Amino acid sequence: MKIYSSTVVQNVYQAYGKNKVGKTQKSEEVGSPGFDIQISNQGKDYQLAIEKLKQVPDVRADKVSAIKQSIENGTYTIDKTKLAKSIYSAISTNEIG
Repeated sequence: MKIYSSTVVQNVYQAYGKNKVGKTQKSEEVGSPGFDIQISNQGKDYQLAIEKLKQVPDVRADKVSAIKQSIENGTYTIDKTKLAKSIYSAISTNEIG
């Protein structure tokens, strides 16, 4: 990416003309009609799903405590085949970041 000096940018503005900005009017003064927005049922369902997902905790405390307990007891085991498949799947789909 090349960054140009401000004089080059100003020359481009001069070459293509300046944007003239006039006074603006409030929409009531212009007399533009109002508009009504309606959200589809699918959009409402999507919004409801997002709100419900925001309420779900990021960490499942029950699972975490069960795993901690089994680690402390020395009974926690790892399925090596399942772990290897998960790692391979993550690498092949480029999920590792």
